[in-house]
Amino acid sequence: ALVTEGETSETEWEGVEESARTVTRAGWWIDQRSSQPDDLTELLQAATGADRPTENPYF
Repeated sequence: ALVTEGETSETEWEGVEESARTVTRAGWWIDQRSSQPDDLTELLQAATGADRPTENPYF
């Protein structure tokens, strides 16, 4: 919807999507559930390292 109905280009959306894939903590997504779609880029930039784990804790 941000691409087809908004001002976001497909290239910009691909960047947002790539950034969103790194946020794996479910609690972050739950905390953001009432946010507006236009705020997604800013929210992803504000996500912390705790929201983006880099190591598998099970190994």
